[in-house]
Amino acid sequence: MKTSTPRYVKIGIAGALLIALGLTAAWFFRTTPSTIEQDLSSTTVSATDSKQIAATVQLHLPGTQPIDALIEDYDLATSIWTIVSKQYPLSDQQYRPSDLIVTGVPVMNEKSTDEKLLRSVLQADVTAMFTAAQSAGHDIVLASGFRSYSLQQRIFSGYSQSYGDIAANKFSARPGQSEHQTGLALDIAYVNRECYLAECFGEKPAGQWLAANAYSYGFVMRYPADKTTATQYQYEPWHFRYVGRSLATALHESGLTLDEARPYLQTALAELRAQKKL
Repeated sequence: MKTSTPRYVKIGIAGALLIALGLTAAWFFRTTPSTIEQDLSSTTVSATDSKQIAATVQLHLPGTQPIDALIEDYDLATSIWTIVSKQYPLSDQQYRPSDLIVTGVPVMNEKSTDEKLLRSVLQADVTAMFTAAQSAGHDIVLASGFRSYSLQQRIFSGYSQSYGDIAANKFSARPGQSEHQTGLALDIAYVNRECYLAECFGEKPAGQWLAANAYSYGFVMRYPADKTTATQYQYEPWHFRYVGRSLATALHESGLTLDEARPYLQTALAELRAQKKL
């Protein structure tokens, strides 16, 4: 025989359910805002901590404000803070940057195809620098960019035969010791070749403009007249090296060359490694 639940029992159950739902809703609205607030607070702190951690390693050059260290291994040829010199040659003779491009700045047409190339990482800044120089009335071109090991070998051999090995090495790098192989260095010249690869370029309006303004675009004059002992090369007012705007500004303000800044770069690099950022 089919039986049915008495009506008063149904009403009692429904009432109990309504009371339970009401208590649950009250608890939810009382606790949820504070819980959400705590979660948001926790998220905010985590993001802040992350930013602080990312900025803990800084480069300190004498007489300048600290700058955030570039999170790269400066001992590698691929880093824009790498140093290539007589003392620190490239470890790989066959090194060739993977991002070499024609940047779009005016180039010296008679140069080899390779020498018209630079790394893409500096394209925006080299374009901005050339545009500003031309707006200031200086008709300049890229005279030499990337050079392979073999090309540098031919260039140095030619100078060595003409001037002798020791004399040649005062103004020309041996293969493997040239910044040009990084794709981050460039020689700049007048379109008409006035004072081409000569110290008098530094006395010309374009040379003076570059010396005063190149750092604003991330470039430094690599071999200044008063730093020949540090660089081990003669004065080259036409040779500029890309290091990025923050380091270029710090070098400009400190008066240091890349060679003199190396101990500070190595300190920052050691700290990056200690913090396992590399």
